[in-house]
Amino acid sequence: MTLQYPRFQPNKHTMWFLLGLALALRLAMAWGNYGFVAMDDYHEMLRLAVPAQQVAGPDYIVEMASIRSPLPKLWLYTLGQAGWALGLDDPVNQIRFIYLVLGLLGLGAAWTVWWMFQRIERPEWAVHGLAWTGLHFLAVYVSTRALIENMSMPFFTMAAALLVIYAYEGRRGWLLGSLLALTVASVFRFQAGVGIVALIAVPVVRRSWRDLAVMLAVGVAAFLVTGWIDLSIRGSFHASLRAYFLYNLQQSSDFGVTRWWAYLGMLVAASLPPLLVARYRGFSWRTYGTLLWPLVLMVGVFVILHSMIPHKEDRFLVPVMTAYLALLAPLSAHLVREGSLGWRGRTFLTLNLGAVGLIAVVPSQHNVIGPVRYFRADPTITRVWAIQPSMEAWPVGYSEYPSPVLERVDTLPQRLRERPSCNEVIVVRSDALDRVRLDGYREAAVFGPGIPERLVIMINPENNTRRKPIHLFVPAGCGGGS
Repeated sequence: MTLQYPRFQPNKHTMWFLLGLALALRLAMAWGNYGFVAMDDYHEMLRLAVPAQQVAGPDYIVEMASIRSPLPKLWLYTLGQAGWALGLDDPVNQIRFIYLVLGLLGLGAAWTVWWMFQRIERPEWAVHGLAWTGLHFLAVYVSTRALIENMSMPFFTMAAALLVIYAYEGRRGWLLGSLLALTVASVFRFQAGVGIVALIAVPVVRRSWRDLAVMLAVGVAAFLVTGWIDLSIRGSFHASLRAYFLYNLQQSSDFGVTRWWAYLGMLVAASLPPLLVARYRGFSWRTYGTLLWPLVLMVGVFVILHSMIPHKEDRFLVPVMTAYLALLAPLSAHLVREGSLGWRGRTFLTLNLGAVGLIAVVPSQHNVIGPVRYFRADPTITRVWAIQPSMEAWPVGYSEYPSPVLERVDTLPQRLRERPSCNEVIVVRSDALDRVRLDGYREAAVFGPGIPERLVIMINPENNTRRKPIHLFVPAGCGGGS
């Protein structure tokens, strides 16, 4: 039997319901998954913000800025300090607070998509846009991470939305707002600046030469202001941008070369095939293109230019994630209007709610965060012996200092075999267990990855050995563990 779904007129109750559900998912993700995506994100970002009561101040952050702008790091530092001021002493709770604030900004990007579709008089597209951008599990997860790409995303989304509205209404203020939003997005992630191609193209196509001239003048002013900010902070005009450009020009391919079509595959996967596979009979591609071509251009320019860069990572697409998902909204809206919601709607909700549940249960990188939290609970442990290549990461920011001393060794010192101490423990990754004898020791705890990371290990075991479980051993006569 085919289920028939009544057609309804979207209203503010629909918006608040979807926003509430999206907020609940982000709360669950920020609370349950306080881990990080990659070690770069911890070392370059989180460790400068937590534990807030012990991290170095803004001067150190500016000094260690290297090739990246210090502004995103100063923003995280400010959030960490705010969390501490609110009474959050545990570094994990400070991280949860940071992730929640970032998630709220991501939720703001989802609302921007709703608002954009309402401005161009497509309320059904607005509902689907908010559902895609607010409930999609990747949007939920990524928006609650301390990534510079994620910090750029809300402003890139705003720039794209304002550009669409400008093309529809023709008011110059929307174009200038789009430029300012893109400027902020570029401060967080320099590559977001490629969106300027779309901002120039739209008034050119409209033959709005005065709008173009004014926008370019404001753009020059924005470039000078952001350069002056870098000058006042780092002592040189656009020091961060120049250092970043020169570094990537010379060394981008040193981090690995990926095929040019890799990003296209990622975007197709993000659309959750085969949910949108259909003939689309009666769908007005002309209307779609007429209304959303500036959004298509913003996303397309970003993806094409990034595809030309040899080194590619999934997170590099994060700034355009919300804008890309917004492009899917008219397609799903058409399928619903044609009575094809059934299995597609159920699959969308099942995939997203299930994925959010799996990702939020265990923190990312739990195999290295878990031991640090264990040592925080047992301050009598003063030294940790890690059999190589165990504990490649040592995210001590997940505990207040001082942390135990970490000793990375190939073999255990003879002293530990002859005179084991309850103040010294041994950690061994699962792939190194067969290389060490642990007579006189017992296993006190195992810190394994969550289900998503286990799947990653199964799919690509050679490149994900660092995610394998970490086993902690204590002398047989000592307490701790089970």
